Amino acid sequence: MNHLSNKTTIAIMVFYSFLTFFLGPYVSGMVLKNNPNHDVIGFAVGFVVSVILWVKIGRGYITK
Repeated sequence: MNHLSNKTTIAIMVFYSFLTFFLGPYVSGMVLKNNPNHDVIGFAVGFVVSVILWVKIGRGYITK
């Protein structure tokens, strides 16, 4: 499990979790006030952004 090899990668993963489970639904709730599924949309958008950030930036922090 290389992704848990140091404190930097753990902090990055905590940030991605925060983005997926808290920030995404919060922002989508503000933007999509009248949509009853704004929380699901927020989870999905937060997840996609987290995966893109991991592929583009996060992988470079893994130590082998």
